[in-house]
This record gives sequence, C-alpha cells and structure tokens, in this order.
Amino acid sequence: MEFTQQDREALYQIWMSQKAKMRMTQMEITKRLGISQIDFSELLRGSARLEPAFVEQFCSQLHVDPKSVIPSLKNNNNPSQIIYLKSRITVDGEIKKTYIEGNQVIVEYAHSIE
Repeated sequence: MEFTQQDREALYQIWMSQKAKMRMTQMEITKRLGISQIDFSELLRGSARLEPAFVEQFCSQLHVDPKSVIPSLKNNNNPSQIIYLKSRITVDGEIKKTYIEGNQVIVEYAHSIE
C-alpha cells in the first residue's frame, strides 16, 4: 500500500497530540519501535517511505486505531487487502537455530546459568 503525504501529515499530528498526552519523548518512541531518531524523523517528515508495518506499530504504541486516523485507511473499503508486518524478539542468550513450522518461527538459543 502506498501512503500519501496527507497520511504522513496525519501521523505527525497524531504523534504531536499523543506524545503530550502520554508524556512520551522521541527517544522513548524510537526505542519502542526499534529505529533511530533520525529514521523516525525521516519517516514523519517525508524523506523515507512509509511502510504498513511501521504505521501499524507506531499507531499501536500510541494507542490509536490506524483505520480511524490515517486518511488512506479510512477510505479503503477493500477488507481483503494484505498487509505485511514485522516482529522482532530479543532472547537472553545466543541464538543457535531458527526455523519455520507452518505459521510459527521457532528460535532455539543457549542461555548461561551462573
């Protein structure tokens, strides 16, 4: 899905509104999103391409429904659209093996007990 400049402006306005309500800094949101402050600024200001996964995760962190605040998603009447999401995990140890079983990703890792 292609997001418009209007969508980007809506995201920026959501950020400005919600960060005050939630008392959240840019450093906090970027840490939660797993991106740098520079990348975050480029996403909201227009020099980086907006990805559906970012929009979904960003809105989730700010406790807003993207379909109610993003103009392109409000106007989208196609419920069968596919979106691509990304998940990231951190383990307390060294990853030894990863594999896929159906719709699950299995991560085997070694953890040292001292």
